[in-house]
Amino acid sequence: MQGISLSKCNSSMVGRNEQEHTNLAQSLPRVIAINVGGYYFETKLSTLTKDKDSMLAAMFSGRHELDTDSEGRYFIDRDGTYFKEILNYLRDSTQLPNADRALEVYKEAQFYQVQGLIDTLDRFSNVFAHKLEEAKKSKLGSDFEKWQQQIITCAQNKSLQNLTSTSKVSLLSQEDHKKVMECGDCIGPHAHNLVVSKPATQGVVHHQETFDYVQRRFRETDLVVCILSNADMKMFISITEADLKNNGYCVSFREEKIRCKNVKLHYGIGKEECRFNVTEHVVEFEW
Repeated sequence: MQGISLSKCNSSMVGRNEQEHTNLAQSLPRVIAINVGGYYFETKLSTLTKDKDSMLAAMFSGRHELDTDSEGRYFIDRDGTYFKEILNYLRDSTQLPNADRALEVYKEAQFYQVQGLIDTLDRFSNVFAHKLEEAKKSKLGSDFEKWQQQIITCAQNKSLQNLTSTSKVSLLSQEDHKKVMECGDCIGPHAHNLVVSKPATQGVVHHQETFDYVQRRFRETDLVVCILSNADMKMFISITEADLKNNGYCVSFREEKIRCKNVKLHYGIGKEECRFNVTEHVVEFEW
């Protein structure tokens, strides 16, 4: 008995698969009724498949079995609030959302992988601001959200423990935390002589603290240490303050500067200041 070549067999299988996909695609109606999370739409199949690289084109290519609702509409389990804007763009690429809806439509365009709409909305001011914020968070690393959650959890635990409607949490960068915990001798003739500067209703108030007291306070209190440089810590604080307020927390942030005021005199013609200088970030919640 004569054998069948592998290449002919593969070609035959590919041909059958392509024919099956074609048949499935042909089985879809030209006008499609869609239920997107309870929002109902009707559009042409050609509109849904217009962007060949989009998720919608893949879904309605005929290669996949699609869910339907009780009325026979194809069902997409996604909030459909902004799906109208996706369809409008696919129908006519000049139909763009209003600026106040651009960011949410942008997120939906990312989900449905409509690249043309993504590229167009990239130029909108609020979309660019969102991308910039995400880029900053990415620069801060994968622990960004963990530190934010630590701040919230620490503040809530303090209020529960003390039964108070307000609570404070202190934050230090890893760089400043190391300065406090591993600080060596002062350049001056005596131990570090620290001055703490805090914002007040009118200007800034200053008071003195010993280095031992500051070190002990940071060891004995709940302290969130962010594994960041001082420069990145400023970015983290700025983003976290905005995030917490956007999420409905009643919260305020302030900086307390702690520096050593000792100096070293050089033959009466100059002086060198001690370089010990850290920033304690204090976050105050009101529940």
